[in-house]
Amino acid sequence: MILVHSGVVTGIEGFLIEVEVDVRPGLPGFEIVGLPSKTVRESRERVRSALRNAGFKFPAQKVIVNLAPAHYPKDGAAFDLPIALGILAHQGFLSPTSLHKRIFAGELSLSGTLKRINGVLSLIDLAREHGFQLVLPQANAPEAALAGDRTVVLAPSLSQLVQFLVGRSTAPPLPRFTFAPQVPKAAGPVIKGQAHAKRALEIAARGRHHIMLMGPPGVGKTLLATQAQRLLPPLTREEMLILSKIYEAAGLLIPDAPPPTARPLRAPHHSVSQAGLIGSSSGKPGEITLAHLGILLLDEFPEFSLNTLQGLREPLDHKQVQLARAEHRLTYPADFWLVATANPCPCGYLGTSLRLCTCTSQDLARYRRKLRGPLLDRIEMFCYLPPLSPEELEEPAAPWPANPPSARQGPVGNTLPRSPHAQKFLYQAQKNLGLSARGVDSTWRIAATIAELDGAPCIDEPQVAEALQYRWEVQMHLIA
Repeated sequence: MILVHSGVVTGIEGFLIEVEVDVRPGLPGFEIVGLPSKTVRESRERVRSALRNAGFKFPAQKVIVNLAPAHYPKDGAAFDLPIALGILAHQGFLSPTSLHKRIFAGELSLSGTLKRINGVLSLIDLAREHGFQLVLPQANAPEAALAGDRTVVLAPSLSQLVQFLVGRSTAPPLPRFTFAPQVPKAAGPVIKGQAHAKRALEIAARGRHHIMLMGPPGVGKTLLATQAQRLLPPLTREEMLILSKIYEAAGLLIPDAPPPTARPLRAPHHSVSQAGLIGSSSGKPGEITLAHLGILLLDEFPEFSLNTLQGLREPLDHKQVQLARAEHRLTYPADFWLVATANPCPCGYLGTSLRLCTCTSQDLARYRRKLRGPLLDRIEMFCYLPPLSPEELEEPAAPWPANPPSARQGPVGNTLPRSPHAQKFLYQAQKNLGLSARGVDSTWRIAATIAELDGAPCIDEPQVAEALQYRWEVQMHLIA
């Protein structure tokens, strides 16, 4: 029996698979066991034709291939290469020792050339974890260069890989990739007025505090929310690799296309299903995972279905989402910054002098039923955007944001000292506003972000007072 190591990718995680190949006397046959999918079973014909067209003989004996451990579902054509190498080693074309400490993955064409496979970035992480060398098709050179792992071996075809394994040739060189994060060079668009909302978004972006912008139609909620992407720091190389693995699992990583170099901004329509937002039972990542390390913009927040919104509660707490399937459980990262927008009522004009609100009490109750306490408690900041005054419409407009994102260092910690006045002030506000323990903790973190932005040595009463301004209870008074 010959043992060849390969790998299988489930979600964005790679798992080591032992491909056991046994060739024994008996009636000619080719069996693959170990929970293979239909695609893996079709490897029998691809391997048989590839070996013959590459100049090797296929054994006229009983060939049994076991993919272990059996409880992992095996899908895809990446097992073609390790199966073929196991058969060649059994026939004496290769030394079994040349297969040790190596992971092989690749799809064989009928002519014996190697085709591109998916999940390469996760397989590279798997090889690093076990200290193995990874052998891939040459068509996967861009992904290998992206990961920057110089121990990856590329092979254009089965015959040339055999020549490399027996020491008669060298592997093709691995191309180099230069990472250049995308930084907006120009200032943002001109947005008049709404200084309070701009300040709130700058605080929220610095501390990655989830925020909801509320106000009547046409005051700039959606425009400010989309431009908040400019407030985030540039993407790092490590973050780019994580996003690339996520996009590859979702089928969004196009071959030969440049990798993501900017933080994502996902804005699903309010008709999106819970599976589309959170993730499907088939294992496909949802919008919250595609927004990892970036912004999840939920425009017209109350228009989303109630079940869809309630599915956000656990990902907001744990910054990941678990998708249960029949055979196993997938875990995807979901560390996104939630930016939501909402009108104060269905018609949008409650509490404004622009138009008379035409909503009935039943309409208002049905509309605000989506804004339930457990979910609102996880949104840390709220900001009401009033209609622009004539003075704001006439004032000189300046681009926003004006500061380059490279000057921002990301979220701050809740480690600044707290003055006794700040503690007494917040505890009194807790009684008056009925804040939960989560609300008190988020207020401290927002106050810490404000103190960091203002360059204050500690969290004092002014920072706590400003943080309390962004509470739901306070902002609702502005609407009423």
